[in-house]
Amino acid sequence: MGLFDKFKKKENAEIDIQKAFEANLKYISNTDVNVNDIKRQFVKSNTRFYLTIGKISCPTGNIIVSDPLAYLPSNKFCPILSIQIPSGEYPVEVAICRSDIIGIRMCTVKLKIKETEAVRYSLAKPTNESAAFVAKDEVLSGFPVDAGMISICDEKVAKEYQDFIVNWYKDNPNGNHYDDYFDKFFKESDEKFPQFQRQGGDFIEWENPKTKNKLVMVASGFGDGFYQSYWGYDSNNEICELIVPLVNPDLFGL
Repeated sequence: MGLFDKFKKKENAEIDIQKAFEANLKYISNTDVNVNDIKRQFVKSNTRFYLTIGKISCPTGNIIVSDPLAYLPSNKFCPILSIQIPSGEYPVEVAICRSDIIGIRMCTVKLKIKETEAVRYSLAKPTNESAAFVAKDEVLSGFPVDAGMISICDEKVAKEYQDFIVNWYKDNPNGNHYDDYFDKFFKESDEKFPQFQRQGGDFIEWENPKTKNKLVMVASGFGDGFYQSYWGYDSNNEICELIVPLVNPDLFGL
């Protein structure tokens, strides 16, 4: 057993939970992120952990970060990031925290593009045509979540996913794509890694049964909101990862 498995509940009267939640809302909407804040999340202790939850297929290298349940099926609010990565298959890691105050939460999702370490992060901007929102002729970065879930996937894989959902509803006209299809995959994930997610499951790697291409879905921290993503650059100023911050465990005394 690791330290994370030996976690014991304890009271922490020093944390003002309401202020912590408000600070976390500001944290996820920031347009910059501290590299050391992220680095501290990818450690293993009795309150923090991280693991690889799967891989994504990138045939085009054009990345979409979006809500896979509320918006990706209809291609609404699904910004395509303006920087293209090499085609291939890449692992996705998730940093996790746990406490008696907030339970188990997904903190940061990380797509590892190279094995090198990030020394700085830069806001991942969308293409002008695909931006979720535009204000006063200015393209806004980020994406909304309304079903408590985020996804990282390739543009081609997103189209395949959308086709899958359309065909699924043809066969299940009265169904719900989460309750009647994806729910079982999350439950299987929970059974496989019960110590790292809430009951019912918080993350999956999903493989399209027709094309065999993969994407990941991860619970979005405290749920619905507006989230940002960032490119990580290594010491050679090359992109080595993409992250989506969800929860800052420092705010909750972890």
